[in-house]
Amino acid sequence: MDRLSGIKPYVLMLSTLFILSCMAGFFFAKENKELAEKTIEQLFSQFEFVRDMNPASIFLIIFLNNSAKALMAMLAGFLFGIFPIFFVILNGYLIGLVAYVKGKEMGFDVVALTLIPHGVLEIPAIIFACSYGVWLGKQFWRAMNGEIVFRNAVIHALRKYLKIVLPMLLIAAIVETFVTPYIVFSFKL
Repeated sequence: MDRLSGIKPYVLMLSTLFILSCMAGFFFAKENKELAEKTIEQLFSQFEFVRDMNPASIFLIIFLNNSAKALMAMLAGFLFGIFPIFFVILNGYLIGLVAYVKGKEMGFDVVALTLIPHGVLEIPAIIFACSYGVWLGKQFWRAMNGEIVFRNAVIHALRKYLKIVLPMLLIAAIVETFVTPYIVFSFKL
């Protein structure tokens, strides 16, 4: 049985929303450079404390931050799937902003080399978590109508989170912490 069969429509929907929101962020930044730069500056300033940390601590912060946000987005989905949808759109939009602003600053090839290695795992993991969140919204509705026991749906989603999402986020955090800096150093970016 396909591991993602129950969420395929949500994966497709959220993937589409993610791509569209990335494009929206990119083109917004292109048309509103100063505002986009200020937004990115504020966003990046929240992580200044990481600069002086050792790689193991950075890895832990990245992994725990992404894992907690993915779990919250998934579990908040019981509110008719609204929060996970918003979470994907916001993240896509911010990635679009970052891609444009940092691409103009450092070069789009540099941005690609810093985002793609971990993004190929992190982004699908977030989309899977949020897809299960939207699925939970549907299951909550079904439970309100007496069709299912909602607790069983939550347990199912949590199992998928532990088996699929968490391992992907773990590997993505390892890549982001240890591989991406090596790539940047190797290419002298």
